[in-house]
Amino acid sequence: MTQQLPTDTTAPIGPLKGYLNAALDLIESDAVRTASVDWITVRAEAYRLAANATTTAETYPAIEFALSALQDRHSFLQRPAQQHGISPGGFGIKYLQGVIARVYPDSPADHAGLQVGDRILTINDRPVGQGVNQEMPRAGDISITYQASHTPGVQQVCLHRAPFGMNRVPQGRLVRPGVAWIDLPDHGGDGTLPDGRLYQDVVQALIADLCGAGAQKWIVDLRLNEGGNMYPMLAGIGPLTGEGPLGAFVRDDGTWSWVYQDGAVSVDGQVNSRVTGQPHPPLDADTPVAVFLSPLTSSSGEIVALSFQGRPSTRFFGEPTQGLTSANGPYPLSDGATIWLATCYEADRTGRVYTAEVHPDLLVRTDWGKYLTAQDEVMNAALAWLSR
Repeated sequence: MTQQLPTDTTAPIGPLKGYLNAALDLIESDAVRTASVDWITVRAEAYRLAANATTTAETYPAIEFALSALQDRHSFLQRPAQQHGISPGGFGIKYLQGVIARVYPDSPADHAGLQVGDRILTINDRPVGQGVNQEMPRAGDISITYQASHTPGVQQVCLHRAPFGMNRVPQGRLVRPGVAWIDLPDHGGDGTLPDGRLYQDVVQALIADLCGAGAQKWIVDLRLNEGGNMYPMLAGIGPLTGEGPLGAFVRDDGTWSWVYQDGAVSVDGQVNSRVTGQPHPPLDADTPVAVFLSPLTSSSGEIVALSFQGRPSTRFFGEPTQGLTSANGPYPLSDGATIWLATCYEADRTGRVYTAEVHPDLLVRTDWGKYLTAQDEVMNAALAWLSR
């Protein structure tokens, strides 16, 4: 039976109706959670929100409403001014339970002197919650009261939104003789880092240098990997994950495996990223690897984590990830906006499908005030396991 929209629904007219309908049609047809949505009701509300729209930008709230109805937390509208790897205007701060876990270089938070480990008490006079950036407003500037980690007393600072770069260069070092630590950060873009090098080349060069320094056991730190482009990450860390199928995108009866082979990452034979030089050979399959997770680990960071699931001699430490274990892809709209839509779930190399968080084998909370210090409990738990 054909379903009809409510008779009192007012839809935008002319080109805007076509623009909005095209957006709603692709969300309804391609979203992995489309079956969970009452599309008659959602379309009626979207038309109401856009009833007085005179520009495509004025239909964005209607499109964002439809995306929010999916409740997958991984589908969103990227407006024309936004770019991957560049904040269109923000503060450059991430906190959990009020404790700052990340300050982006050259961001408003960085310029204001905020540091990892500082404890935020209120934002705009509202106490912060327990989640990631809870109570952070989506618009406007903010006033923060906080307790600095290295100075007594409560301080206050006002932050004004501004653009800043978000991509970090991967780092690595020996944390003990024979034990290598690699920080595998998120990356928005095609793999090109701020210094012009390629992400995957930098990671494989780190692996080669650390092997040359005597590394026999490894730590892959994903605690600050918030996602982005999965392919440079996997092309870089491939010598540790091992070669062959590492995981798959799954939907209904379809499966599309991602594979690392000879320095390249492909999906169904289509190469998406590769190192530019001779790839580092894969390490022995029984080489011990500890993988670190946190509530900031999300999206492509979770895909990297899944790519280690099922690998021998591998153990996960930290906290459950953010739970964005769905694959989202871009759907460009006619005015330069892009809908990023979650279209399938993810599976590890054993075939286990994930629709929520990736959980560690050993639950250890990161105290961000002690991150990468001698008191980092996640690091110490992993070192204890590696020493055995």
